[in-house]
Amino acid sequence: MSAAELGAGDGVPARVIGHDRPCPGIAILTLRPWVRLPHRPGQAVPVETPRHPGRWRWYCPANAPRPDGTVELHVRAVAAGTVSGSLVHEVRPGELLHLGPPRDTGLHLRGGDLLLVAGGTGLAPLRALVEQVAAAPDGRRVTLVVGARTFVELYDAIALDKLQCAHDWLTIVPAFSHDPHAESAGRGDALTIALDHLRPDQVVYVCGPPPMLAGSRLRLLAAGVPADRINLPHRIPASDRGAGGIFPQTSS
Repeated sequence: MSAAELGAGDGVPARVIGHDRPCPGIAILTLRPWVRLPHRPGQAVPVETPRHPGRWRWYCPANAPRPDGTVELHVRAVAAGTVSGSLVHEVRPGELLHLGPPRDTGLHLRGGDLLLVAGGTGLAPLRALVEQVAAAPDGRRVTLVVGARTFVELYDAIALDKLQCAHDWLTIVPAFSHDPHAESAGRGDALTIALDHLRPDQVVYVCGPPPMLAGSRLRLLAAGVPADRINLPHRIPASDRGAGGIFPQTSS
């Protein structure tokens, strides 16, 4: 069945085959689209649930394209967010969602060693970039700083541990902003911890909620990172299939 036969206006149906809630307020959804989704790591995809017809919200797949075509989404239920709340608390395996065409967010892979800085579910597109590097290792080294309020909110710890154990070029650094039990080296916001791991030759990516992104470019410039090595997600226009936003993971 082709995408045209499915009807471009309604998006491509995708069955939920996995729904995990690793911590309160966050769900990891695994979807199997009826037609392979032509996405690239770092892109965002509009998502609709029939529970809220016509309300498309943007999310970044957390994986590079897989042989079986499945797509993994990380969703946080935001305050007053009807769609995100349904995706986290109501949707169950077997239900159908709809996926629209992927869009670039400015987080495509570039050459050189990488410093990736993730806040909350902003981890999703950055983990996809790590998987892209893993699919074709080229000698680069990657440091991924993963920010969470507390250890309990480090929701993707198992997958991250598997990635780090499988690849000696990958270093994963947790950063806990509100955990009094965290070691001093890992206590603080993600960007502050990331600056401790900054090297002159790295290309830097930052992805997370709007408050995290707001001052990140200025902080990186002040730390000596050239402007052309700073990568932040672009705003997706609201006219593009529903609500837009600076970062897709924060859509309601």
